[in-house]
Amino acid sequence: MEFFYTYVYLDPRKPGRFDYDEFHFDFEPFYVGKGKGNQWLLHLQAAKNKFYKGYRINKIRKIQSLDLEPKIIKYEENLTEQEAFSLEKKLIKAIGRFDLGQGPLTNLTDGGEGISNPSRETRQKIAEKKRGKSRGTKADTPWIARAAEKHKIRMTGDNNPSKLMEVRKKISKSHMGKTKENDPGKARAAEKMKIIMKGRTKETHPGVARMSVKMLGNKNGRGNKKNGVFISCS
Repeated sequence: MEFFYTYVYLDPRKPGRFDYDEFHFDFEPFYVGKGKGNQWLLHLQAAKNKFYKGYRINKIRKIQSLDLEPKIIKYEENLTEQEAFSLEKKLIKAIGRFDLGQGPLTNLTDGGEGISNPSRETRQKIAEKKRGKSRGTKADTPWIARAAEKHKIRMTGDNNPSKLMEVRKKISKSHMGKTKENDPGKARAAEKMKIIMKGRTKETHPGVARMSVKMLGNKNGRGNKKNGVFISCS
């Protein structure tokens, strides 16, 4: 038979006499739990992991930042699981939860939940329930509805990727057949290039030589690309 215990975390920064019905402590309690083995120490281990967050974990870290450690007591031991659950609920109710404005406890539930060593059938039911939640619908899962709406907006009107492709094709088609004679824009660009290249020769500027070779290859429709430069095969 497995035995359980109910434990309480106390804040060493706040000594005094703390009475809650029939329960008495020498330091202010801030968490109540039920467990077995070394389960009562898991919260200390979680506080060392930067990915764990929450009011309880942050409280432990603040205590440790002062070179102190939470005082942990096993309020009662050698209990059945149901007895441990019952005492946990009784302690939480008597002391009061901070999130409900009833007391100093960082517990986010009234206790008494959880199953130790569940059967295979129980584990399977829990897994199926989780899968059902992850496969929620727009009706029962708001974030799915929001994601669907955003996707709908992205895929309509000019935002649709297929529409963007059509726009690119139209732009490309509109540029086909344009020359300096029938397109003022090309004429202006050609004039600017003429000014820039004035006085430059293949002998004084290697870039001019490379450009000439590339243009010749493109014009003839032949050539090989080597190290980023088009070399004519003629």
